[in-house]
Amino acid sequence: MLKPSLFKPLKPGFHRITSFTAIFHKCKSMKQFKEAHTQLIINGLTHSPSSLRPIISFSALDPSGDIDYALLLLLRASTPRTVYLFNTTIRGFSRARRPGSLCSSVLSFVQMGVLNLAPNSFTFTFLFQSCSNCVAFDLGRQFHGMVIKNSYETDVFVRNSIIRFYSVCGKLDDARMTFDESSELDVVSWNSMIDGCIRNGDILEALSLFSKMPERSNISWNSLLGGLVKFGYLDDGYWVFLEMPQRNIVSWVVMISGYAQNGKPKEALALFREMQMLDQEPNSAILVSVLSACSQLGALDHGHWVHCYIQKKCVRVDSILSSALIDMYAKCGSIDLAMQVFNTSRERDVSAYTAAISGLAMNGCSKEALHLFDQMKSEGISPDGVSYIAVLCACSHAGWVEKGFHYFASMSDVHGIRPELDHYACMVDLLGRAGLLEKAEKFVASMPIKPDNVIWGALLGACRVYGNAKMGERVGSVLVESDKNHDGRYILLSNIYAESMKGEDAEQVRKTMRRRKIKRVPGCSLIEIDGCLHEFFAGDRSHEKTEEIYWMWEEIVKEIKKIGYREETRAVVFDVEEEEKEAVIGQHSEKLAVALGFLYTTSGSTLQIVKNIRMCNDCHNAIKLVSKVFKRKISIRDRKRFHHFEEGLCSCRDYW
Repeated sequence: MLKPSLFKPLKPGFHRITSFTAIFHKCKSMKQFKEAHTQLIINGLTHSPSSLRPIISFSALDPSGDIDYALLLLLRASTPRTVYLFNTTIRGFSRARRPGSLCSSVLSFVQMGVLNLAPNSFTFTFLFQSCSNCVAFDLGRQFHGMVIKNSYETDVFVRNSIIRFYSVCGKLDDARMTFDESSELDVVSWNSMIDGCIRNGDILEALSLFSKMPERSNISWNSLLGGLVKFGYLDDGYWVFLEMPQRNIVSWVVMISGYAQNGKPKEALALFREMQMLDQEPNSAILVSVLSACSQLGALDHGHWVHCYIQKKCVRVDSILSSALIDMYAKCGSIDLAMQVFNTSRERDVSAYTAAISGLAMNGCSKEALHLFDQMKSEGISPDGVSYIAVLCACSHAGWVEKGFHYFASMSDVHGIRPELDHYACMVDLLGRAGLLEKAEKFVASMPIKPDNVIWGALLGACRVYGNAKMGERVGSVLVESDKNHDGRYILLSNIYAESMKGEDAEQVRKTMRRRKIKRVPGCSLIEIDGCLHEFFAGDRSHEKTEEIYWMWEEIVKEIKKIGYREETRAVVFDVEEEEKEAVIGQHSEKLAVALGFLYTTSGSTLQIVKNIRMCNDCHNAIKLVSKVFKRKISIRDRKRFHHFEEGLCSCRDYW
């Protein structure tokens, strides 16, 4: 069925230009505007000033408009053009944020001069916005001179745009001078200056300005909150959050995402629960942050609840939210659910594919990960650098050295992606896991960019796994000096010495660590039972069920010893009897989590545990035997990957 046309036959004697002006005011899309423009040309007419206004305004400012079309009309129109039309076009280019936008804005401005149209305060406001978008300091400086020459520096809109322009360009002193010299300041002026301080890392000055503000808007509060969170002042940020007279959705987004992105997932979930109790509706950004928090904690029940909430509330699942769901299920050990989300996603871009590939690799499904990578390419989706990190991790977990080098080469040869430090670290990890330590060291030496501590750390970890004390001592001695504040470097080197029966050297490393006041990050494990998260540290006795937990682990050990379990105590460096070493090993956090799981879950259920550091050999061997003796599936995610234990076997095939 044909839609009713905007163009009806004109009545005899009716003024045709007036009729077309009315038609332009009725147009609601670029298609209709262009059709009307075509009819105007066919009828041998030209635009009147009143008909130019709606078409240029829509073309320049509407999200579905065509800014280039607006500029073309403006430059070629034969009728008199107004300052408003030029300002509208310059404003449109300031919003476009694309290559060439600034040049087009300047072209429009120059054309105003050709037509003897004097710019006004709005002209300069939009020009400064364009300069800010491109960080065009020299050009913006010239516009500032024109503002002073034309006596517009007292205009509040111009002044605020100048403050923001200087702040974006990193010229905080110039921004502050403009602010201080202003005779009249509104709330936007204060917000612009505070935002400038935050943008340039001067959080203390931002706090000082905030305390002096005569009045504060929601933007003021949220700007300060965002700055504190951005620079890691989460406790201060939370204090500001509590003091806010009114919190809007932006406030909740900033605080919850701040917790999730700064290693405080429990706080993120707690704040989300508070938001729910206040009947506040979360948006997609909050749900993504909450899913990230669930991923970090391995909180499958919480993550599944969020997924159900998304379905119940009919929240649109875009590629970002879809990727967050895939990542959450994968990092909680439910790779089947992760792939179910992936396979039913309507929007599958490179992020969704990468999340699925990474999830498969982490869960020991390297073959499936590489197959999915090939599927992504066959669908015309180009991989990015993060995709290749996921692929290289898949090769590393499976021990596929040749395939790893094949994909590493294809990064630059096929897709033109220059390898970064993370990619080189994956390759060193790949060689190290395979026991090819000499090749790994040569690979590091041949790198075209300087290796960082992460790369040397990967090599040191491999030295520990394969007992290469000579190389480990050489690499470790360098690392404890170049990465002095990283506890893991000292621990690895100390363990290498201990396992090589060099107890005195191991103790010397520990003394250096104590002298430098380096605190060891303790091994920590989390287990979720009935929606409640339980956290354990090595030797932890803070749980209310401590006695039952330790009793249960002792009972478990009695059973697995019947089929050959013996504690592996080589890495315990203390000068104590073997029996005491066994006690130390027996109190590792994942063992306590397993014991709690045995106490409070049904016998057929899978135990899901998350650990913050690599599993030791003893825990790995013990839990393999636990899964065999007690017929329990146990999934443990350590710092690198998942270990799915079942029937005495592990999904990592003892290769981790």
